[in-house]
Amino acid sequence: MPRLNSKTQPTKTLIEGINNNRVVRLRYQKESKEFKKPKPGGHIEKGDTVVRTVEPYEIKTQGTKQFLWAFDDSANTIKRFNLEGIKSARLLPQIFEPREF
Repeated sequence: MPRLNSKTQPTKTLIEGINNNRVVRLRYQKESKEFKKPKPGGHIEKGDTVVRTVEPYEIKTQGTKQFLWAFDDSANTIKRFNLEGIKSARLLPQIFEPREF
């Protein structure tokens, strides 16, 4: 299993949130995406920086990248966040019960 880069402050905070079932607020740089539909010529969506409040579940490696899997309150679903895109993470006082998925 590849080693997790736990030296960055956001990663340390995420690991603490996962271990203690603590809600985390992320500042996340979304990846740019190219959409081919619905417009015939398509369009490119530039990656915005967003703030998300999440219940962090686990960090997994896929290929050469590492991702956080977490329940995103704003989307009411479990999402995958590229660790490279997480610019900051802050523990919140709320405790959560892991959801079934």
